[in-house]
Amino acid sequence: MLLQLGIRHLALIDDVEISLCNGMNVLTGETGAGKSIVVDAVNLVLGERADRDMIAEGMSRASVEALFDISENQPVRDLLKEEEIETEDNTLSVTREILSSGRNICRLNGSMVSLQMIRRVSSLLLDIHGQHEHQLLLDAQHHMAYLDSFDSEHIVPIRLEVAEKYRQWHEAVTELKSAHLSEGEREQRMDMLRFQIDELEKAKLTEDEETELEHQRDLFRNSEKIVQSLSDAVMALCGDEDGGNLLDRMREGERLLSAISSYDPEYEAIHARISNLYYEMEDALGDLQRASDSFEFDQEESDRVEERLDLIRRLGRKYGRGTRTMLNYLQTIRQELEDLQSSEVNHERLRKKTHQLKSELKECSSRLSGCRRSAAAVFEKEVEKRLHELGMKNARFVMQFEDSQELHYSPDGTDHVEMMFSANLGQPLKPLAKVASGGEMSRIMLAIKDITAQKPGVPRSMVFDEIDTGISGKTAQVVAEKMSNIGDHHQVISVTHLPQIAAMADEHFMVRKFETEGTTRTEVIKLTRAQRIDELARMIGGIGEDASAREHADNMLQAAAQRRSELRSLLDQPAGHSGDLL
Repeated sequence: MLLQLGIRHLALIDDVEISLCNGMNVLTGETGAGKSIVVDAVNLVLGERADRDMIAEGMSRASVEALFDISENQPVRDLLKEEEIETEDNTLSVTREILSSGRNICRLNGSMVSLQMIRRVSSLLLDIHGQHEHQLLLDAQHHMAYLDSFDSEHIVPIRLEVAEKYRQWHEAVTELKSAHLSEGEREQRMDMLRFQIDELEKAKLTEDEETELEHQRDLFRNSEKIVQSLSDAVMALCGDEDGGNLLDRMREGERLLSAISSYDPEYEAIHARISNLYYEMEDALGDLQRASDSFEFDQEESDRVEERLDLIRRLGRKYGRGTRTMLNYLQTIRQELEDLQSSEVNHERLRKKTHQLKSELKECSSRLSGCRRSAAAVFEKEVEKRLHELGMKNARFVMQFEDSQELHYSPDGTDHVEMMFSANLGQPLKPLAKVASGGEMSRIMLAIKDITAQKPGVPRSMVFDEIDTGISGKTAQVVAEKMSNIGDHHQVISVTHLPQIAAMADEHFMVRKFETEGTTRTEVIKLTRAQRIDELARMIGGIGEDASAREHADNMLQAAAQRRSELRSLLDQPAGHSGDLL
């Protein structure tokens, strides 16, 4: 459940905090007041695309913070635990900042996360219906998704199985096609592979050989410098007959200090250091002398190293840089040659594998289709029932499956499903997109939302952005009561222009645009009962102090409160005695 929504420096909103209730919340306001900004803020929490133009004029950043109660949302708590994000008091803060640089900063309970993580979490917290989803309902390609969502417990596991079988079958088909070369192509490919294998095998490459050769080459190229430096170092440290030997001098100093080391701890410490240096120097001079004596420049070996490196570089331009890469390539083409040499056997194996996988895919797809058709029969009845409750007494709704002699496999199975609809008695069923008016489309969407709201895993908070488009009068009252009914088991947040829906709300917020200090701002106000009467009067069409409009608004609020009480008491009755809810 969404407890609070904080919006800062977003479009015309400077700083707004909205505290929402558990039931039905509505936002109203005149056209252009900024209701869409609040919906945009919710969309940002859901991880929708952010535009730097959304930042208020003169500001460097905008932010949205949504605080949720997740005490009853086990999937979210499990996900946060998996990501090692701490929670306190069963609440979750989802924050998103948009910077003028175009960068987004996302946080969950203060911990920085990716935008993808925000989307994963928010999809389990909020379900929003707006004009975008209206368009999805008009597109038959998306109709099957509504059906799958309706019976996700049974359909989704089989659909995942179908998707995996399709992946395996598609890979096998691709492999079979690539293996199906003509005889001439196969022979040409085998000749080329034999040449490459012969060339690489003759080179007798070893892993990391290039690194060792480069080391030897550097020694040979700098041999003169190395010989001179080693000789000079020996001379500098060992001295000559006239200059004396540094090691002998250190030895003499060590001997002299040894004679007095017992007189003072400081002398003893100095003597120990000199003694250690002497033995370390003695070892180093021995190593230096051996290195100087053993180093020899071998012109033949130097030429061999250069030739070997040149061969490796030439092969590398053809088969990949580095001996390890070339050895891996050699292994690959050996296997390819072996496969081509036994291509007839391999081709038959792939053909059988492809046939087997297609049979398994067909069986899975058939089970998925059967499950969908069973779910569709229930889904149709549930939608029709709610459409009748919403004032469409003669409405008929069918999920039509396309029957085809030739099956077209996909990761979603072989089904093509389209919603068929008829609003009037005696009229044939036709594709939904061709016959449903705006008001009918809104009620169909509300019916589907009401059904899916009862399903496990559906977010506890549902946002309706002007779902009342195209309806009025008695139908508006029926829709209002249906939304109130949803609000009894889900939090509902509705942006509306209808007074009937606003009157049925548990909490009413007004979005208002005003001018201050030469600029325009938008604020969101939680209305008292008296303020609700004023706002409902405006929505009804009253002007100024229109007493009749205010009286009508007051009566609407009283009637709505009584109707909510009636509906809730009916819901509390035992099964079979609930009466006519709407």
